[in-house]
Amino acid sequence: MITRIFKKTLAACIVGCGLLSTAACSDSYMEKLNTDDSKGSSIEPSAQLTTALLQTYGDFGMMDTYRSYITGFTQHFAGGWNVSNYGGSVHAQDDQMRLVWDQLYGVSIKNIVDAIANSEDKPNTNAALRIHRVYLMAMLTDIYGDLPCSEAGLGFISGIAYPKYDTQEEIYDFFFKELAECVDQLGTGSDHIGGDVTSLSGDAAAWRKYANTLRMRYAMRISEVNPTKAQEEFEKALNAAGGYITSSADDAYVIYTDGKFTLYDGSRDLDFRVNALGEILYGQDPTSPTFVSSTFFNILQDNNDPRLYRICRHYINTKRSETKPDREWNIDVTDEVIDYLDRANDVEHPCDPGAAWWNNWVNAPAVAEIPTLERMISLYPEAGFDGSNFPARMMRPFLSIDFEMPDRPGALINYAEVEFLLAEAKLNGWNVSGSVEEHFKAGVKASIKWMNDHYLQAADKISDAEISTFVDGLINAGVLETNAKEAINTQAWILHMMNPSEAWANLRRSDYPVLQDRTKLAKFESDFTYDDNNLQTPTRLRYPILENQYNSANYKVAVERLGGSDDWHKRLWWDVADINVK
Repeated sequence: MITRIFKKTLAACIVGCGLLSTAACSDSYMEKLNTDDSKGSSIEPSAQLTTALLQTYGDFGMMDTYRSYITGFTQHFAGGWNVSNYGGSVHAQDDQMRLVWDQLYGVSIKNIVDAIANSEDKPNTNAALRIHRVYLMAMLTDIYGDLPCSEAGLGFISGIAYPKYDTQEEIYDFFFKELAECVDQLGTGSDHIGGDVTSLSGDAAAWRKYANTLRMRYAMRISEVNPTKAQEEFEKALNAAGGYITSSADDAYVIYTDGKFTLYDGSRDLDFRVNALGEILYGQDPTSPTFVSSTFFNILQDNNDPRLYRICRHYINTKRSETKPDREWNIDVTDEVIDYLDRANDVEHPCDPGAAWWNNWVNAPAVAEIPTLERMISLYPEAGFDGSNFPARMMRPFLSIDFEMPDRPGALINYAEVEFLLAEAKLNGWNVSGSVEEHFKAGVKASIKWMNDHYLQAADKISDAEISTFVDGLINAGVLETNAKEAINTQAWILHMMNPSEAWANLRRSDYPVLQDRTKLAKFESDFTYDDNNLQTPTRLRYPILENQYNSANYKVAVERLGGSDDWHKRLWWDVADINVK
């Protein structure tokens, strides 16, 4: 894990750099840092790999961007103040938008580039570092667009203080070349991949499968803009040495610990050991939990999806722990709420995109209608279970705390996604064995198995019989005959609920599932900020404002390619059409 010297060294660099850009650290500062007797003279590449892997989901500060914008843009979640004020209100705020850029460039990219330069005698570790650089660069470019890639992190190594912004097309060409070279390199050395905190366990053969599978993902990403190259790269990855992920045993994910939440202090201290996405969705206090969006809830409900009430729960959580989710004071009243709705001839009222839980008011039932609520008020009158409109909040479907625990996996890519990729590749007429239906069914089953294995408690796991009934129901309903592309990518969207960057990227690439049209939904101007005349869901995030100061010339070139302004409604290179809405 991260040594104390390593943490102190990086923390000092982050403070000095201000996390502003890849060019923010001057050579003189780095020289002083690296010759300071109180600091380590070198950092092991394995330690740098550990930090880069853990930061993927372990950086609480970075997850602010996910919660405030990305999970709202995908319409997985709604109802909390953050997601309603930023993503739901189409309110561009630099402090929220820049965090993924600042955090990744300021820590992982900088250190991966350094580790790559210092690990040439360790071919397997070197390849793993390069593969994860591709992964992180893909996250960045799919969020922001053109950006520093080929020259990123080279300020100290090569004296490149002002890295150019590569185009997305150039960046994706780099991905394909780099992944192919890494697959060839893996296994050529005797070194174990040190510092590997993923399910791949430092095994070179497992990393080969992972790299080939990522290449399939990125090939599909460009399938709308360059279908010929997409097919070529996909089929090369499919047939490359070492194979690809073909079962859940091969799933690639970051492993996190069952520790206390680190919140924002974790980002400052480079403590990324717990899953910070779960942390931020749990919320920093009892007033900021995460609710599921009506889009997400209704898609599950309309298809009789057995995952519905495994994902969506009703809680009384006024007196909950803030160090990690606790089952004692996140009091689950789901069954009682459903029973009440049946008695009252009422329906669920999940939050619409752009609305908070208190908007479009839902009346709470009489306290006696929810026996557990009545009992808690009687036992703990000082806790305020019936105050501040908490009973009304209880009526909104929350995200289950099973998905917010600190040790939940950080998904990289898994077998379920592979089957959805194969299904769409077959649909495209690419050279893939099996049928669209076979791959689609396998993908849905693997998606539910992923949830069973990594999120649900034993009593809540979905049985094989339930899974089969659900999958057969989808097929019998004719989803593949009606619109196979929509069916495949709707299921991929459900799978990616806890992988927001991939959920948003694949949504924009495929334009499915059909989301609610944000321009037709209500505005709540007394509660939230509306400063964009275009309420359509943005298609990228804006660059950090300070890039115009720290890397001005290259920033301006990138903005010119956007048409002269940093427009977050401008589609990315691979995003050729608007998403489907209703």
